[in-house]
Amino acid sequence: MRVPVEVRGTAADGSPLEESTHTGVIGVLGAMIWMSRRLQIGTEVEVTNRFSQQTARFRVAWVKHQREGELWETGVESLRPLDDFWRVRFPAKNSPP
Repeated sequence: MRVPVEVRGTAADGSPLEESTHTGVIGVLGAMIWMSRRLQIGTEVEVTNRFSQQTARFRVAWVKHQREGELWETGVESLRPLDDFWRVRFPAKNSPP
C-alpha cells in the first residue's frame, strides 16, 4: 500500500537525512519504504505518515541493493506498537484466512 511519508534520520554516509517519499508495503510491525539515499541497518529513523500527520520511531531492518537509477528498498520495524499509525485495519493475529 502506498502511503506518503516523511523520513528523518541519518544516511549511511553520516549526513542528516530528511526525505519525502512513500511506502511500498505496510504492516502491523513496520513497512518497506522507497528511499533515494541508503540507510544503515540498525539506524533509528523518525517516520511521519503524511495522511494522518502521526510520527513514530522505526529501526532500519534491511536494505535491498539499489540498481543504478532506482530507489533503495528499505525495510523498517517499529520500536513501539503502531496502533492506528497507518490508518488501516489489519486482520487479527489469530483470525482465519
